[in-house]
Amino acid sequence: MIELVAEAKTIDLESLRFLIVDDDSDQRFLLSKTLARMGLTRVTEAATGEQALAALDRPVPTVDIVVADLQMPGMDGMELLRRIGEKKHPVSVIVVSGVDGVLLGSAASMAQAYGVKVIGTIEKPATRSTLQTVLARFRYPEAITALEACGVFKPTINDVLVGLSAGAFEPYFQAVVEVGTGKVVGAEALARWRHPTRGVLGPEVFLPPLTSAGYLDELSWIMLSLAAMEAGLWRQANLNMTVSVNVSATSLADPSYADAVTQIVTGHGLEPSAMILELTETEAILNIASALENLTRLRIKGFGLAIDDYGVGYSSMQVLSRMPFTEIKIDRSFVTQATTDPKYRMMIEHIVAVARKMGLKTVAEGVETPEECDLLTQLGCDRIQGYLIARPVDGSGFLRFLLDRQRKRAIEASLPLTEARLFGT
Repeated sequence: MIELVAEAKTIDLESLRFLIVDDDSDQRFLLSKTLARMGLTRVTEAATGEQALAALDRPVPTVDIVVADLQMPGMDGMELLRRIGEKKHPVSVIVVSGVDGVLLGSAASMAQAYGVKVIGTIEKPATRSTLQTVLARFRYPEAITALEACGVFKPTINDVLVGLSAGAFEPYFQAVVEVGTGKVVGAEALARWRHPTRGVLGPEVFLPPLTSAGYLDELSWIMLSLAAMEAGLWRQANLNMTVSVNVSATSLADPSYADAVTQIVTGHGLEPSAMILELTETEAILNIASALENLTRLRIKGFGLAIDDYGVGYSSMQVLSRMPFTEIKIDRSFVTQATTDPKYRMMIEHIVAVARKMGLKTVAEGVETPEECDLLTQLGCDRIQGYLIARPVDGSGFLRFLLDRQRKRAIEASLPLTEARLFGT
């Protein structure tokens, strides 16, 4: 049984504000009535893409969810989705159209590539049941941060390097749980920048300048060391879990990389078997020979190796056949679409089947709804992570999450809260 955590903000569906965009007045009427029967009455309508953008451009936000058709005269739904992404409107989108599922999935993928939060696609007519399934994926946008309040913040590479030198970067941890048992078996370390005036900033702010200037390695080494230190504290508390850290593909060109990683990890009292190094598939490996040498050395030393964002990058099967991976991480874009799009479900089925034949674990990322969790369970995925389980939190917050979860499980099992039970595996 998978245990859920409360969202940072409880979702009151009846308070959600909808904008229906469709040139067909009858379709707008039917959809509005369906929403009303669900108790969702805060609905406005737009007959064109231009009208929709005008509503979204108002100084005070009046829309939470845009329900958009694809086929409209003038500005069609595809252009509307692109414009929403370009303008960075903080809305969620449901695509409802009469085109077939494959085209709906392609339109959703395009919108996501533009940065639009697509929570689902529905083939017309939209029913109460299909709307309920999609709306279960809605999440309020993150609380407005100092970054947003001050406008778009685009730090220079010097700004970011100063932050690195000042120790302002730290790992936030997101739990990874075992499907079936709900046991927390690990966590992924995600880089965050604790800016002195702009609050906690995510990778979308600092990765672009680091990447363009060729300084990703510096961040990777810092995250590796800090994650190993935190995981060492977990071990001291008898919380025996793995920690996953992203590594830069450029680091693998250095023949001494494996030894340097081992020295850092063991220096924090952590066994190599407790560390999983994640290599993003979308990042090309330029020196294959050196990468193979380092990865093989790391596996011999006991490290786990994961291929991240599997299926969206460079020659997936070729990478798997060459590299000694122990784990495949299924990209969140597959997970999000799989409950409504059969081709994404088939992709996950294929990934799980390949992993099993190769003796690898599968971890699904970005799991946000019970429906996604149920589907991944049916498909045989081994582990999941995402907001359904927990949001990323700093080291102390993650330790509290672990202890609270262990305590809750012990209480539910009607077992005495002895120290051995509380901290045991």
